[in-house]
Amino acid sequence: MAEESHPIKTLTAARDRLVEERRALAGAIALGYRRRRTDDVHTNDMRETFLGIQNTIEAIERAITHEKVLESGNPGSYEVPTLVPSGSGLAGIN
Repeated sequence: MAEESHPIKTLTAARDRLVEERRALAGAIALGYRRRRTDDVHTNDMRETFLGIQNTIEAIERAITHEKVLESGNPGSYEVPTLVPSGSGLAGIN
């Protein structure tokens, strides 16, 4: 594989850091549920933060894909492939 360009490395590093944050937050949310604090304001805030982090990770994934398309030299289109959900998870890329 060709060496990744600087934008891809930067995006990958950002994504990796956010994945670490998401994992830590998931642990904190699970602890709240174990303590039966499902309606606690703090737990609700953590869920909202989790969703924000997940949305950001998905946006970074799309940006990485787009950078790879641009890097190919002849993108043909600036439309970025998207993951298509299926009943049992992600079916593939369109």
